[in-house]
Amino acid sequence: MYTVHRFTALVAPAVLLLFAQLVFAANTPGATPSPEARQETGATRKNWPGHLRLLTGPSGGQWFTMGDPIAEILTKQVVQTNARTGGGVANIAAINAKRGDIGFSLTCFLGASLSGEEEYQEIALENTSLLATVYPQVLYFLVRKDFADKYGVTSVGSLLRLKAPVRFASLRPGTASEFTLNLLFKYGYDTSFDKLREQGWSLAFNNYAETADNFVAGEIDCFAYTAGTTVPLILTIEKHTPVTVLPVEQNVLDILQQKFRTQTYTIPPGVYDSIKTPIHTLGDYTCLLVRKDFPDDLVFAITKALWENRKIISDAVVDFGALSPDTALPPGLEAHPGAEAFWRTLTEKQ
Repeated sequence: MYTVHRFTALVAPAVLLLFAQLVFAANTPGATPSPEARQETGATRKNWPGHLRLLTGPSGGQWFTMGDPIAEILTKQVVQTNARTGGGVANIAAINAKRGDIGFSLTCFLGASLSGEEEYQEIALENTSLLATVYPQVLYFLVRKDFADKYGVTSVGSLLRLKAPVRFASLRPGTASEFTLNLLFKYGYDTSFDKLREQGWSLAFNNYAETADNFVAGEIDCFAYTAGTTVPLILTIEKHTPVTVLPVEQNVLDILQQKFRTQTYTIPPGVYDSIKTPIHTLGDYTCLLVRKDFPDDLVFAITKALWENRKIISDAVVDFGALSPDTALPPGLEAHPGAEAFWRTLTEKQ
């Protein structure tokens, strides 16, 4: 966990007032909104919490990278905010149980909860609502080129049929990547992590940096995970070892779209050196979720602050620049009334 620390001292002629304010600042964890921010946003309004807990993703990923700038923006303009590591499924559970307030996730988790499949009914949404969908989330199957050439692997389906000692890696359970792969394997290819182990595969679940290092070092053959549309980690991997990016079969993409509201995403040539022709893969959306029991004016203020400072956040992760009032609230997913009210102010101006 990491916390933004920024204290703003109030200059006042009265010594006692200054002393009281300094004592308050010294005993308040995290950052404190400026007096101007309090006046403009009403951070002292009734029913607003004293601080917000922002849940991001695994260390080294895009959600994690956006944690600091978002926490700083909300601290300055809304209320004190700290950012914590997390994961797509875990963030939903934490927000629903009031152990977190705002968090990154994927819209496919919401779709899974609404799919009617019994195994996903545990994804609790009673106190969780959508603040905005932000940018496309893409499933990448990176295979070492020497391995793909050796076994004639040209797609995810051909990889999953291999009854060979495949060294496969993804991110830890509870993350968006691990959940998405389970979804893809079971409903798209009628397989699972357990069945792949029976085929002779070895599976590892770790963080971004260590898995990428192992991939470059030749210690794993395939690294599968979800990320944005332009991923610095993949660009770095390509500098050190030849990579093949595998497509997902279209019939599989169609099944998942119908059942879980996912989509087909096409990775165009030129984004990565290893991609020479368009690659079709599983697409989804990174979204921000918020507690449903939060006051409408608080969620309005949070949404407004993120929109007005999107350039600062996109300097950390370029994909955040895709945030748009046209795509923020997709049909069929319940959004917080405060977020709806803010996005409506923008669409009405268009």
